[in-house]
Amino acid sequence: MSKYDIIIVGGGHNGLICASYLAKRKFKTLILEKNTEVGGLANCGSTINSLSSKIVKDLNMNLIQSNKPSYTVALEPSNNHTVIEERYNDIIFHSTSADQESQKQFKSLVGKYKKFSSSLRKFMYNEPPRLKSGKSKDAWQLIKMGWSIRGLGKRNMREFLRIIGLNIADELEDNISNDTLKGLLAYESILGSNLGPRSPGTVLTLLYKQAIQEGLIFNFKKYERNEFLSSLEGMCLNQGVEIRKNSGVKNIILDGHSAKGVRLENNEEIFADIIISNVDPKRTYFNLLGTEALDTDFIRRANNVRAKGNVAKLNLSLREKPIINSLEENKSNAKFVYAPDINYIENSFNASKYNTFSDNLCIEFKYNENEIDANINYVPYVKNSTHDKEKIIQQSIDLLKPFIDNLNVTNATILTPNDIESKFHVTGGSWNHGEFEIDQLFMMRPFYGSAQYQTPINNLYLCSAGTHPGGGITGINGHNTAKKILEEHR
Repeated sequence: MSKYDIIIVGGGHNGLICASYLAKRKFKTLILEKNTEVGGLANCGSTINSLSSKIVKDLNMNLIQSNKPSYTVALEPSNNHTVIEERYNDIIFHSTSADQESQKQFKSLVGKYKKFSSSLRKFMYNEPPRLKSGKSKDAWQLIKMGWSIRGLGKRNMREFLRIIGLNIADELEDNISNDTLKGLLAYESILGSNLGPRSPGTVLTLLYKQAIQEGLIFNFKKYERNEFLSSLEGMCLNQGVEIRKNSGVKNIILDGHSAKGVRLENNEEIFADIIISNVDPKRTYFNLLGTEALDTDFIRRANNVRAKGNVAKLNLSLREKPIINSLEENKSNAKFVYAPDINYIENSFNASKYNTFSDNLCIEFKYNENEIDANINYVPYVKNSTHDKEKIIQQSIDLLKPFIDNLNVTNATILTPNDIESKFHVTGGSWNHGEFEIDQLFMMRPFYGSAQYQTPINNLYLCSAGTHPGGGITGINGHNTAKKILEEHR
């Protein structure tokens, strides 16, 4: 019989980071990973753009940060592309069809959002408060939230409260005149979500992403994915964390109303004082735990969590390195986006609402030598059906051809949200382990009654992207869960 202090189910980046924090405090920790490699959905990324600098510092992670300037390129059919470089204190336009007034409007709006997101950023590293808990800790945190927003000043506070429930399309149409710049910001507000530019709350989702990305909207290249994951795995092993791959968990073992261990798919039983699930919340409650230990109201709320993936992952191998038309070679270290205006994005979203995909796809990509790594937005998860993958691949190639004259594809692979669900065991193939929307954020993430990294089962915790503050490869979820456990088990 094996016995540990802590078992973490799932070797994604949040599980590894959580394990590292706990191992530093001498907890005997085991990570169980179903696949042959750790990393989970982080393996779908080409670079790691939003990893928390606090976590890198806390864990003394030996990572080499890229010092190359990186850019965001909004592709235009006229090949008069908009190229911007975002720095912590400014946005620089290297080329654009937008006039000076539109550029000024764009910078002003991004600056306003940065100021507002700074108020939210203060709460990204804390357990969300419980409403009506009667505890002074929760009351004090709510007071601090109020004061943080009040600290913006009366005018900015009113503006913040005015816009948080708005859709991004209305905000952009009121403040920016250039369609390309509106399309670029609208795209960033909906990427990875199941929302369109005219969906309520898309301003808040943009602010939230900006908050967890340390004030930045347009991710710049930070770390190589393989280096990040191998460094994180090596760090855990050096701290004494045991990692077992190809070890799928069948279910969590209970003793009354407390978690005491796990049963693997080969029926091996492993026991621990604390179980942490890095699996998405729905799969944790309905697959690993089972509903017998949960009350009816909790089951209903868990079942109502929306987790519909909406992004497909496309990889293209080319005969030669692609050359982007009308783009200087020194600007190739970039994220390329094709979402030319708000209506184009909204029409693409409309198709996904009916479980199909538009003839006009929204796409972003990066390339390294002769490999293109792309995300195709609004390819929805579908139940009891499949998408025509060859059609999606061909549409994507046809969309890219006007921008890349030497686009000669030798091989193409695609992962739809259904494939992501199957390969990485994530409900609905959702990037965020639950949709990133106003009623599934902060103290409501993943849902009321399960929003403080705890569960109704004693000694069972959550640390995945389905918890606060949400998705993205930040590691904050793992940090916060470890912080919660350390506070409760000093």
